[in-house]
Amino acid sequence: MRVQGSQGITTEVTDGVVRIGWRGHGDWLGAGRATGPSSDPAPESELSPGDGRDDLGAFTAVTVATGDVVRSVRTYSDRPLTVFRASATTALSDLGTGAFDQPSMGWPIFTPSDRVQDGAPEGLRALAFQHCEFGLPSLAGADLDGFFLLPHRPPVGWPLVLDSTSAGTLLIAPLDNFHEHTIGLNGGTVRCGWHGDLATAPAGFTTHLAVIAGDDPRSCLDEWGSILLERAGTVRPGRWADSLATRPSYWTDNGAAYWYKTEPGHDVAGSIVAAVDALRDREVPVGAVQLDSWFYPHVDLRPFDTEEWVVPPSALVTWEERSDVLPDGISDLRSRLGDPPMVAHIRHLSSDAPIASEVPVHVDGPYAAPATPEAYERWLDQCLTWGVETFEHDWLVEVFFGVRGLREEPGRARAWQEGIDRAARDRGITLQWCMGTPADFAQTVTLSQVTSVRTCGDHGYIATAGQLWAWFCVTNALARSLGLMPFKDVFRSDPDVAGDNGEPEALISVLSTGPVGMGDRAGRDDADLVRRTCRADGVLIKPHVPVAATGRSMLSNAAFVAELMVAECHSDQPAGRWGYVLGLHTNPADAQVEGDVVFAELGESAPTGEVVVWDWRARTATPLADPLGADGRWAVTLAKEDWAYLVVAPVLAGGRLAVIGDVDKFVPAGDARIEVAEHGDGVRLVVKGAGETVTVTGWASASPSTVDGPPIDHDPETGVWTVDVDVPGRGWTTVELRP
Repeated sequence: MRVQGSQGITTEVTDGVVRIGWRGHGDWLGAGRATGPSSDPAPESELSPGDGRDDLGAFTAVTVATGDVVRSVRTYSDRPLTVFRASATTALSDLGTGAFDQPSMGWPIFTPSDRVQDGAPEGLRALAFQHCEFGLPSLAGADLDGFFLLPHRPPVGWPLVLDSTSAGTLLIAPLDNFHEHTIGLNGGTVRCGWHGDLATAPAGFTTHLAVIAGDDPRSCLDEWGSILLERAGTVRPGRWADSLATRPSYWTDNGAAYWYKTEPGHDVAGSIVAAVDALRDREVPVGAVQLDSWFYPHVDLRPFDTEEWVVPPSALVTWEERSDVLPDGISDLRSRLGDPPMVAHIRHLSSDAPIASEVPVHVDGPYAAPATPEAYERWLDQCLTWGVETFEHDWLVEVFFGVRGLREEPGRARAWQEGIDRAARDRGITLQWCMGTPADFAQTVTLSQVTSVRTCGDHGYIATAGQLWAWFCVTNALARSLGLMPFKDVFRSDPDVAGDNGEPEALISVLSTGPVGMGDRAGRDDADLVRRTCRADGVLIKPHVPVAATGRSMLSNAAFVAELMVAECHSDQPAGRWGYVLGLHTNPADAQVEGDVVFAELGESAPTGEVVVWDWRARTATPLADPLGADGRWAVTLAKEDWAYLVVAPVLAGGRLAVIGDVDKFVPAGDARIEVAEHGDGVRLVVKGAGETVTVTGWASASPSTVDGPPIDHDPETGVWTVDVDVPGRGWTTVELRP
């Protein structure tokens, strides 16, 4: 039997086998079957399609298997969506298979080699986000096999994206119970269902796995994210929720100068104080200061000032200052720093930790995981004592995969994270999630305090800078779909350490909308570079959404092959949308990368009319009358780890005037610096930054003027104009422009 859904998505059920079709191809994933408890075929009477409606809309359902777990498939008539539903009719036990990627209840197990002839489109490619730290993106071909996956984590990944240039995209991902789902990869099957470490499930336990169809990977991700956010009623904290989100911060994590290092002539505390003082002396505003795992004892204490460069998963013993590292404590260090907000790192817990004998925990060999929020309540009370504003929970993946107790019963991982969130909210503390899996990203839809998430590996560790940029941009597409603010990790601007990469690192950081984390040695930072991220008062000038790879670049494998990585984000103004487009050479090869920025592929940042393209590095303005047609490509040629950066500004005032913004900053039209609105036959600007003289740049076909304002300098050959705006102490002023 074949069920037709919205916009041509199809579901075919024959003899207990399910096949999913889209845009004329009837079998994208191959034969899908039920396995595990009571996978008997449904009675003939239940194979008759039945209509229904839920919070996702009207659907036609077919029950495929009954018994202890009823398995059905719903095809929706209001949106291109199919949902695989599994529900336990009785309490289940002894479910475990011994492997997380081998489902305890499979629905469905797809076999791509068992596709019908011509069932999948030509050129099919697949992308999965591995359930490892930072959601590593990995690619495969039409056989959905051979994904490159980190071997120390299970071969599991979702969302799973199938894309064809000619036929669009399918995305497979859970809609609920995120930590209980698995999509096992490699070995010839795509194994969807309840993960294999699940030992029991109560009667009524129900999961929903979505197949979302669309034009491209980004639109499918955005649809998935919007479903999750709407169903959970999520309210995100906003772009300015804490000091990390508001001003540049100083970091001491892996990749920073003082991660297990001290400045000659200083102790640990003195090194950090010297670095922050040097930044302030050079008029670089510093908001929060981060203290990483070096400040508290682990099972295996790592010494300072060695040439080692390892990140051992050694568990926490006590969340207190090491007496050999901070003998006077965090409170004293904070006082010496001038009492800034602090960010404090925490990781997974040792089963030998004293607190593990005082509060309820799950124990699994050397590790323990709090079974109630009590341990976190104690630690978050310490945050109040220390002046910690943001609690950075690192090694989330190690907590989950390191302690079987979190995986044995449904809901335990969700309760763990919601307990942290609730305790943080009660104390006015924000959270940063680090080393999370896609399940951790998705679960944030029920959390209120997570203001940033890490979305790529550590700076300067394991991968090249370019490969980390690619990882960041691709995984950001996942974070952005969920309304999260990514953190690129600390960066270095000292040319002796960063080489030529300090500038793109700072640019990518501020385009993230998340923290801008400095980590140089005392006095060795590039102060001019850091100041391009923010106003004189330190407020970050950032876009409205985080930079993310385009759909085509997500599937290009640019971290490993000679393909141009293109990523985009934007600022929204009353007068329209300003796009920011980043082109990157991200693979380790020395050969040049050539490619085109295709404006029609920029998704939400694609222009809708006439624009001016500002080449931020070349300082040139190019008007494009038809950016989605004849003018629709911008050629880019880049050397290894080189970059191009374009600002795409709409032409206003009847096609005569464009405002690019403050081009001395990385985000010229960020709303923390400028607001742009059409007013009458001209444009009104609100320019921000108390006590600053801000040079606003734009383009005009003829020399514009201000109304009772400062004079405008216009170059008739290039069309570029500038105006110097003095901002008074109140922090803003207005300028009226006339073409």
